[in-house]
Amino acid sequence: MEAAGGNLDLSVMDQLLSLDDGELGLLKEMLDLFKADTPDRIRAIEATLASSDLVDMADVAHSIKGAAGTMGAPRLRAIAAELEGAGRKGSFEVDPGLLLEQLKETYADAVVALEAFIAERESLG
Repeated sequence: MEAAGGNLDLSVMDQLLSLDDGELGLLKEMLDLFKADTPDRIRAIEATLASSDLVDMADVAHSIKGAAGTMGAPRLRAIAAELEGAGRKGSFEVDPGLLLEQLKETYADAVVALEAFIAERESLG
């Protein structure tokens, strides 16, 4: 089940909440880590694309894909998976610059959706 324009997988949100007995502490900590780590990883993808180091790019994209899956961000996960696959294959079917821009935008959308989800849960008491 997805929400916020496909930016969140609500079944993952439910799983994360269940790990903390319905509380938001764990989810907030995970979001803080996601926000601390992912921008550096996106910059690393940008650098690896500039240097044509597709193997390293695939490794970094794999990390983003895993984090996005853990955070319930399916659109971000899909774009990271596409970057990872292109890096492993050594070629792109889509302009890598376009994928990078989509990755940046989708990451920002996922953060907004996660923050909105947390705010909504907090308002429910």
